[in-house]
Amino acid sequence: MEFQFHPSSGGGAVRRWKLRDREQKAAILATGAAAIVALSLWVTVPAVAIRALRGKTSDALGRETASARAAFAVAEGRAAALAVRARDAASLIARIAFLYRLSPSTWPRELNPEAGVLPAGAPETSSAGLPRFLLALDRGLVLLSEKEAADPRLPPATPSILPLAGELFEPAAVFGPRVSPWTGAEEFFTGLELATPAGSTVVAPADGTVAYAGRVPPRPDSRLWRYGNLVILSHGGGQATLLGHLARIETRVGQRVRRGERIGTVGATGWVVSPSLHYEFWREREGRMAPTDPRFAVLDHRLGPPDVSLEKMEATSAPGPVEPLPIH
Repeated sequence: MEFQFHPSSGGGAVRRWKLRDREQKAAILATGAAAIVALSLWVTVPAVAIRALRGKTSDALGRETASARAAFAVAEGRAAALAVRARDAASLIARIAFLYRLSPSTWPRELNPEAGVLPAGAPETSSAGLPRFLLALDRGLVLLSEKEAADPRLPPATPSILPLAGELFEPAAVFGPRVSPWTGAEEFFTGLELATPAGSTVVAPADGTVAYAGRVPPRPDSRLWRYGNLVILSHGGGQATLLGHLARIETRVGQRVRRGERIGTVGATGWVVSPSLHYEFWREREGRMAPTDPRFAVLDHRLGPPDVSLEKMEATSAPGPVEPLPIH
């Protein structure tokens, strides 16, 4: 193999460079190696650049995904908290509707727990049903407002607070079937027994008139005498409340009382072994007065029972014939 170098002036001598066989092989190998290196760089450099670009994009997408997930978790938490507040509000206004004697047929069915519009423990279902549930809450509030506008005396005369001035109490027995601690027989407990310190102030749960104050004479067919010193308040509209086991009665028959007004003190009179307040809520139903769950009429404390529909509250009543209240 021979290489010739011609001068640019055209007047100089031509130089010749002849490669021997061994030198020719070395030149060919060097040229091939350079070509391989060039090809490798052409392939490798873009691949490295692509991997770097992908890494940067992946990091950015990862950060954006994490940020989106965090934002979703915050939104989901807020929706869950709003759903809890909405369910609490629905339970509260359903109890007011019960106390105001609103017809279940006019009450928004979406607010009934059985309807499942805003179920507890189901975030996806709750988020989907929340707008519908909030609209139903608005309709319920409108119905209550219309009822109060038609009868302004209704709210103060509706039992709605726990008849104790203090906060130190514990439910010892609640409305429903139980085994009597006195006789050992099955019975239906018609009220709410609140263990609380002796001498605690007992207050009227709503405006009303004192219909009875004293002790009911003991009789074999009577249970009311078991409550010792008791006060019965008539609130009008077919509603009455009974407060028993009092140590002192500080009111008299015929006296008008206001919600929150002191009417006596907690004691241990009647069938009770420690200071307690016995509380019953009576309501006219199907032409007769009968006890119902007094927890429906306690709106300032959460004592239960589990949230139920207006229909179920309307259907709740002590079974069978009950001893009538000694009022006229």
